[in-house]
Amino acid sequence: MALQKLTQLLSKVRRIKTMNYGKVDSVDFAIYLNEKAKAESLQMNVTKIQKLLYICYGLYFAAKREPLLSERPQAWEFGPVFPRVHKKQKKNGNNLDGIESSISFDDMKQYDDILLPVLRHFGRWSASGLVEWTHQRGNAWDKKYNNDAKYAPLDEHDIIADFQRFVS
Repeated sequence: MALQKLTQLLSKVRRIKTMNYGKVDSVDFAIYLNEKAKAESLQMNVTKIQKLLYICYGLYFAAKREPLLSERPQAWEFGPVFPRVHKKQKKNGNNLDGIESSISFDDMKQYDDILLPVLRHFGRWSASGLVEWTHQRGNAWDKKYNNDAKYAPLDEHDIIADFQRFVS
């Protein structure tokens, strides 16, 4: 049931296969995600932003076979993490509020087809629920982190395998 609901919510994501997007800076995308989440009245924290970024990245990668963001997620203790975004969050008191993006939000709207379905499905999940979801046995994070490759970039083929079912 949950998988069916998610698949229905992500039906718009399939459109991205035919659209022409460019790779975007991970920090700019995270700032945009944070602002969109606030507009949807969603509570964000460091962990939730990281996990939602990863879900957007994984869906996009599975659909387009190219990265959405300028950096790859790494296998950290609490799941996939984008280090530059994490550094910016820490430097700003563990959030992204008040940080200006180098890209206008009007230019970022092209990514709403992937971002909004992710926010609407996963945005109300708790941070611990998202950590649990990204820690599933046998997924891209698990294969890296639990094979002594902590802080290593996740394998692109494993990311595609994790998210392919949502975009086919």
